[in-house]
Parts: sequence; C-alpha cells; structure tokens
Amino acid sequence: MTVDVKFLINGFGKTYQELFDSGFIPYKTKPKGDSGSPVITLDMAKEGVLLTFDKADQKLIEMTLRLIDERNDKYTFPNEMPAPLWLDMSKPSVRERFGEPLHSHPPHKIINRVFGGVDYYELSKGAKSVMMLVRYNSDLKAMTVTFKPAALVNCKPLSPSLLIE
Repeated sequence: MTVDVKFLINGFGKTYQELFDSGFIPYKTKPKGDSGSPVITLDMAKEGVLLTFDKADQKLIEMTLRLIDERNDKYTFPNEMPAPLWLDMSKPSVRERFGEPLHSHPPHKIINRVFGGVDYYELSKGAKSVMMLVRYNSDLKAMTVTFKPAALVNCKPLSPSLLIE
C-alpha cells in the first residue's frame, strides 16, 4: 500500500490516531518506543516511511523517507515523491535544484562506516516552516529525506574527530 507523503508532511502536529482515522496510516500497530525515550516511532517498512511522534502527546514530529536501502539492492521507494523531490537524488543535483543548504554536515566516518554528509534546507509555505534533511551515502546519493518542523531542528556541527580527512 502506498502512502500520501505530501499529506503526512502537512500532518505535523496531528496525532497518530487522527492520521490513522483519516486513512493515511495503513497500520493498526501503534507507534512504540523505549521507556526512557521522549519519542515513539512507527516504521512503515513496506512504504519506506518512518514516522516519529512525541511520546507525551502522540503528535507527529518527524517523517523520514527511505530512498535507498543498503541492505537490499532491489529496494525502490514505493510512493510518489512530492514535488519538488525526485527518486534518484544526488548531492550535486539536490544543490543544483535547491541551492546551497542552510547548514551542512560534511562526509564523516563512524567506526568503519562512511557517511556522505547531511544537507539541511528550510522549506516555507505561508507561516509553516519545515526543515528537510537530506542524508547521503558514501556515493553521495540521497539515502533518506527527513522532514520536521523547523522549530525542532538543532544544527550543531559534528565533532572534528568524526570528519573524514
């Protein structure tokens, strides 16, 4: 089953139950989280979407689209991408379309795994402001695209010890 990504992006602040009752979440399974965590998540793996809710009020605070699954070469994102996004995004093409990011983390290495960095873009429509975080793999292809209200994003630089030399 596909999900309406654009509706979910516009659904920040709605509860899991409101989204489920509206038919935009095809899972009867409720979001779950660790006992000490301030958030709960619902991983809709077949749809390539991870939803994060505030644990206290169950409101949607983040949505991640999984464009590349490094564990599955045959995986393709099953939903329609909302404009102006597209499926085969690379760092140069994203920067060509959106310009220089508001903030960026350079490529870095954690243990033996190389990450291609993260670009942060602010998308505004009227009074609403949403941050789009594009995470890249080592080939600079967009692995995930995360959306969250701009007020919830903290753009702290990475520790210099994590950067690739």
